[in-house]
Amino acid sequence: MKAETRTCQNCKKDFVITNEDFNFYEKMQVPPPTFCPRCRFQRRMTWRNDWHVFKKTDARTGEKIFSFLPEESPIKIYDRDFWFSDGWDPMIYGREFDFSRPFFEQFKELLHEVPWPSTSMERAVHCSYCTNATNIKNCYYVRGATNTEDSAYLIWDHGSRGSLESHMTNSCELSYGNVNCITCYQTLFSVDCESSQELTFCKDCVGCNSCFGSVGLRNKSYYIFNQPYEREEYLKKIKELHLGSYKNFETIKHEAYAHWLNYPQKFIHSRQNVNVSGDYIYESKNTHDCYRVVGVEDSKWVQNVTNGPVRDCYDYSNFGNNAELIYESLIVGTGAYNVKFSTHCFPELRESSYCVFCISSAYLFGCISLRGKKYCILNKQYTKEEYEALVPKIIEHMKMTGEYGEFFPSALAPHPYEVSAAQEFFPLSKDEMEKQGFVYYGIEKPKYDITLKTGDLPDDIKDIDQEILNEVFGCEHKDSCKHECTGAFRAIKTELDFLKRMGLPFPRLCPNCRHAERLSLRNPPLLYDRTCIKCSKAIKTGYAPERPEIVYCEKCYQAEVY
Repeated sequence: MKAETRTCQNCKKDFVITNEDFNFYEKMQVPPPTFCPRCRFQRRMTWRNDWHVFKKTDARTGEKIFSFLPEESPIKIYDRDFWFSDGWDPMIYGREFDFSRPFFEQFKELLHEVPWPSTSMERAVHCSYCTNATNIKNCYYVRGATNTEDSAYLIWDHGSRGSLESHMTNSCELSYGNVNCITCYQTLFSVDCESSQELTFCKDCVGCNSCFGSVGLRNKSYYIFNQPYEREEYLKKIKELHLGSYKNFETIKHEAYAHWLNYPQKFIHSRQNVNVSGDYIYESKNTHDCYRVVGVEDSKWVQNVTNGPVRDCYDYSNFGNNAELIYESLIVGTGAYNVKFSTHCFPELRESSYCVFCISSAYLFGCISLRGKKYCILNKQYTKEEYEALVPKIIEHMKMTGEYGEFFPSALAPHPYEVSAAQEFFPLSKDEMEKQGFVYYGIEKPKYDITLKTGDLPDDIKDIDQEILNEVFGCEHKDSCKHECTGAFRAIKTELDFLKRMGLPFPRLCPNCRHAERLSLRNPPLLYDRTCIKCSKAIKTGYAPERPEIVYCEKCYQAEVY
C-alpha cells in the first residue's frame, strides 16, 4: 500500500502511515492505528508506574503491603510470593464472552476481580521497596532495572553494581548521581559518559580517567573544566575543591552545568548503529523514532528496551530480552513472541492479545494473571479448536464496536495519570487530565513527623555520623515544588557509608526531588525538527528548539570533538 496521511482520533493532528508500516500491520494481522504515534505512546504510559511506591491492602490477608499500585486503585493485589504460588487459582474468575456487550466492558469487570502481584518483578533476591525489575539482588528502592546488584535509588538501570542515585545507567560500578552513563567506574554526577572512571561533573566524556567538570573529552586524563593538568597538580586541585561541603558542592555543580553549555552536543545519543533515528539508541539497526533502546532491529516507535535482541516490533515500551513481533504493548519480554495489546507479561508469553500479568503461556485473549496456560479467553479454558473458532468472532465483534486494534483505554488504567509515566513525559494539570478522559482520583499523601530540618545538618559530610540514620529529615523543597516532593525522607546506611567514603555531601532533597533534578539532565522521548547550528543541515533531535545547548549534526560534531 502507498503511504497515507490520517488524522489522529485523539489530538486531531495528522500523521503518516508509510508503506513499511502497512506491511507490518498486515504481518501482525491488525488494522492500522487511529491514534498518532505520540498519543499511542502517551496512552501506553498511562498504564506504567515507573517509580512511585505505595502501601496497599493485600486482598487475601487484609494487611498493608508495599505495592506499585496505590490504595485507591480498584485493582486487587496479593503479596508477590503468594501470587506466584499454587495457593490460588486465577481460572476461577473465568467467564464466557458475551457478544451483546463491548469487550472492554467485560474486561474491566475481570480486571477488577483478578488479583495482580503487589510488585512487578521476577527473580529478585533480598530487595526492599523495588519494582519493575528482573534478576536483581541486594537492592533498595531500585525501580525499572535488570541484572542490578548491591545498589539503591536507581531508576532505569541495567547491570550496575554498588551504585546509587542514578538514572538511565548501564554496567556502572561504585557510581553516584549519574544520568545516561555506560560502563563507568567511580563516576559521580556525570551525564552521557561511557567507558570511563573517576569522573565528577563530566558530560559526554568517553574513555576518560580522572576528569572533573569537563565535557566532550575522548581518552583524556587529569582534566579540570577541559584544561589539562599533571597528575600531582590535578589531585591537589581536586582536594582543594572540598566537595564534602554541601555549600561548595552546590556552587561547583552550577559552575559545571554552565561550563557544559559552552560545548556542542551531538543531535542524537547513539553508538554502533545502522540506519536509525530517535535518541539514546545503541547497537541497533533499521530502527526509527525510538528512544533508549539497545540491540533493536527492524522496529519503530520503541521506547525503553535496553535488553536485546528485539526484532520486528512497533509501539513497544519497556523491557525486551529476545522479544519479537510485539505490537502496542508495554512491559512485555523475555522470549515474548507475537504479542499484541498487552502489558506486564513475562516471561515467554506467545501468540496472545489483550493480556495482563500472564506468564509462560500461549494463545490467550483477554486474560489476567494466568501462568502456564493455553487457549484461554477471559480466564476461561477452551480446547484448541474452540479457541481458534471463537477468537476471530470476538475480534470481528470488537471491530464492530470500534475496540479492536488499539491498546487498553486509559480509562481502565490501574493507577491515576498523576503517578503514571505519562505524567512524566506529558505533564497535565488535574483539569486537563479529567478533560482528556484520563484517570484522576487524588492519592492521599502520608504524613511524617520531621525530627531534623536539613538546614540544621552540618555542612560537611565528615561532621555527620551514623546517628542521623534515626532521623526523619524535612526535604528542602518543603512539599512546595512540582516534583511530587514527599516532604520528608530518611537516610539508609548504604548511602551514608558511600557518601563518607567518596567525600560527598549529604543530600538535602527527598528521593523524588532528586530524581526530578536528574530528569532535567536527559532528553525526553520527543523529536523536534531543527537545523545544525554550524552547517544548517536539517536534523531531528531530542533537544527542543528553546533549549540552550549548542546542537550539531553528526559530521560537525565529530569534526569538533574527535
